[in-house]
Amino acid sequence: MTGAADARVGVGSTVSEIAAFVGGDVDGDSSLVIEGLNSLDHAGSNELTFIHGARWARQWGESASGAALVTRGVEVDDHDRSTRAVILVDDAEIAMLRVLESFSDSQASSAPASIHPSACIHETAVIGREVHVDPHVSIGEQAVLGDGVRLEAGVRIGPRVVIGDHTIVHSNVAIEHDCHVGRGCRLHVGVNIGADGFGYRPDPETGGIRKVPHLGTVEIGNDVEIGAGTCIDRGKFGATRICDNSKLDNLVQVAHNVSIGQSTVIAAQVGIAGSARIGNGVQIGAQAG
Repeated sequence: MTGAADARVGVGSTVSEIAAFVGGDVDGDSSLVIEGLNSLDHAGSNELTFIHGARWARQWGESASGAALVTRGVEVDDHDRSTRAVILVDDAEIAMLRVLESFSDSQASSAPASIHPSACIHETAVIGREVHVDPHVSIGEQAVLGDGVRLEAGVRIGPRVVIGDHTIVHSNVAIEHDCHVGRGCRLHVGVNIGADGFGYRPDPETGGIRKVPHLGTVEIGNDVEIGAGTCIDRGKFGATRICDNSKLDNLVQVAHNVSIGQSTVIAAQVGIAGSARIGNGVQIGAQAG
């Protein structure tokens, strides 16, 4: 690792390198090698933690952590500068977020992009550069995958689906026909995009219940994250929409023709009824419906 401010950091980086990465100042052993990240009460001697308030600062003296990101102005107990270090930053939470992102990137699969021979890819599909396709993936006719897309094992991509650059689709996700997913998205295990909406009507001729076909689509913007097991139904007409930078937790149900605005956060087990409109920057707590 280099000490350049724009370098990435990860397992094996020194305190000095991490300080350069987050724009912080070191008080203590700058050569300490960091092997992981952890909470203050569980961190070990080669792990980095963070302290952003007096409540946590009091625990520094009792912690086994080798190093901590500390918000400037927060007073922490004194420490042995020959074996431990603090990195003083403007905001320890934001600094830790940057470090977490960098460590996460460094731990992601470093295998070169490849297409597994067991994948079934229609001859009319368009595959971008550096696309990685795991075993038993199915890609339908006229589907389009942007550059750097990663499809994990068992993913099914339907006909005419479009997926933007650098989107990651985890195992056993299904994206049904004609749906669009933007750039930089992450779809976790078992997500379903584009199932039929729940539409039925009484049938006066038979006395039974008649299914209403859904001919619409799903349109997902850029930098959207969708948690494991979440289902987003296609529109009856038009599209079900999730706009840029929104984040959905696990086991969320989004019904047909719903519209979710930008930068909205929805926690687990929320159910959103058909044609609901949710604006920008909304936060919805778990199990709301």
